[in-house]
Amino acid sequence: MTPSTEIDWRCLALRSPGGDPDRTDPGGPGIEGFADTPWIRHTPYLAEVLTSLPAELRSVRLMSLAPGVRVPEHRDTPTGLPYGFIRLHVPVRTNPGAVLSIDKVEHRWQPGTLWYGDFSRLHSVINTGDQVRIHLVIDCSISPELLSLFPEHFQSRVPMSEVAYSRPEVPLQTFELADFRCEVLAPPCVLRLDDQASESAEPDLPAQVIDHEGTLVLKVSGGPSIALVHVGGGDFRFQGWIEERGLHLDLFGDSPRAVFYTRRGRRRQQITRTAALPQS
Repeated sequence: MTPSTEIDWRCLALRSPGGDPDRTDPGGPGIEGFADTPWIRHTPYLAEVLTSLPAELRSVRLMSLAPGVRVPEHRDTPTGLPYGFIRLHVPVRTNPGAVLSIDKVEHRWQPGTLWYGDFSRLHSVINTGDQVRIHLVIDCSISPELLSLFPEHFQSRVPMSEVAYSRPEVPLQTFELADFRCEVLAPPCVLRLDDQASESAEPDLPAQVIDHEGTLVLKVSGGPSIALVHVGGGDFRFQGWIEERGLHLDLFGDSPRAVFYTRRGRRRQQITRTAALPQS
């Protein structure tokens, strides 16, 4: 369990980056993918609930809000169908004074139900009751099977071209890895989760795509090392991140290039940089 903070909101990680039981954050770009933590062995029923969801799971946390606590209005970004990443809630324990407000609309979700909320909108939580409010909070990608669980009236209003479905990994053969090694300058904006790809006065960061222990890795000077997950045709997702951004490596023509992109639904922005291939 995480220690108390100024807001008495505690988390227990059931799934996290690398399966680290001390990581209660929603994750970010890195080398390791998401994995179960040792705590999940103590929650077999919750593990069964998670297994039943037809989607790739990211972080999963039990989140406890103490009595008398209010979390001010804020946004969780980027989340939602256009980003390929949604946040689900399964209430475990609640009381009439535990209220979630989204766009000023109050919700009192009850145990035994599964809820989706668009937490990119302004929302707040308050617990005026005398018991803790505990929710199982599930971050996951979006699949057609998962979306089919939503009420029909909801599905009928969703522009399907705006949904960023998660693309499954298309593993590369070991002998292919060397084909994607290169040096490139990376725009800093694509490494910041809230920024869209766009040219700016900021200097680019030297980066390399290397083969590290059988996996392609984008190694950014002064920044993170990010495993690249191939999703087909030279397109790569960033490990630990979402469909919202990625990298396309087009290295096999006369002008090798790397295309860094961000997307929101059907809108895609990209920045192209010349790539340098390793010397033979």
